[in-house]
Amino acid sequence: MANQRGLIATDCISSADGTIRVAEERNGINAPLAGVQQELISAHFLLLRRILVKSARTAFSGLQPENRMEQRVAFTLYRMEEARVSELAYMLGNDVAQVSRALAALRKDGLAQRERQRDPYTLTPKGMVLGQELDAVAKRREEELLRGMSAVEIFELAGLMIKLQSRAAQILADEMALAKSEEPGGEDGAGTALMDTPNRVQAAIINIANIITRSATASFKRQTGVSNFEWRVLVNAASRPSIAFMGLVEHVDADKAQVSRTLDSLASAGLVNRVKDGTSGQVKIELTEEGQRVYGVMRDDALRRNVIFAGWLKPAQRGRLRTYLDLLIRNALEMEGGEDRAPPE
Repeated sequence: MANQRGLIATDCISSADGTIRVAEERNGINAPLAGVQQELISAHFLLLRRILVKSARTAFSGLQPENRMEQRVAFTLYRMEEARVSELAYMLGNDVAQVSRALAALRKDGLAQRERQRDPYTLTPKGMVLGQELDAVAKRREEELLRGMSAVEIFELAGLMIKLQSRAAQILADEMALAKSEEPGGEDGAGTALMDTPNRVQAAIINIANIITRSATASFKRQTGVSNFEWRVLVNAASRPSIAFMGLVEHVDADKAQVSRTLDSLASAGLVNRVKDGTSGQVKIELTEEGQRVYGVMRDDALRRNVIFAGWLKPAQRGRLRTYLDLLIRNALEMEGGEDRAPPE
């Protein structure tokens, strides 16, 4: 792992980077990067996704239907023109059941349709109007996200993200093949899933982040039985020794009940301890020896996958990608602040 960590150190954005400090100061409840996450280019895509998703809730409010999942399905149908449930689920990074429920609601409202059971879904004329409204908001947000970038820089960023998406998809395919080969009666191999290339930067960021999340979830489950959210709790507890419960809630961007249930699960597995501070009375979270071991397994695997994901970048490319990601994070944070202040449409 020593050689891998050396590669990672040169490949990834430093924790001293001013942009990440801005993210921590202005976006504290959105799981600012901690510990090993600061070294992972993949983690910066996850951070961008969280910021963009949060501001989108306000940006797309006022449009009917207001349900965000239904809006996302309608918008994706508008961009793809037609799609089946499985295709929509893959593009959106959601499970088939969620997409099916959203489509049922869209059909009930006269926004989506299909003639026969096996046919792909399309939007009705009424749904096309909604799609146009959603697209107008999305275009404005794309312009805000890319503010300050030249056409040449946007072109290079798009090319880099196409290759990053391909690498992320390969990591996911390899991970799914490992999981399948370990199942009783499973077969080796699981071909790389075909994916459409997004034609907007914001969509590419979401796509890449979704693929990264899927591969990380599969890897953590296979190696340690820990979920992706439990990893977020562990990485913050490991990187912020004796963090208070409310501090943990803020950093993982979740409600108190979810964090509390996760800590119960981690404590039952012998991975964390809740320790009451004798002076302040606050409950603080500490990793047990077993928790440190499990965290180490996941940390090393995250570093390994990040080398595959971004290790192909040449030094000059790394520098330019770092600059682009810095700018995107700054712009996304400004979008978040601006959307919070914007009046309802």
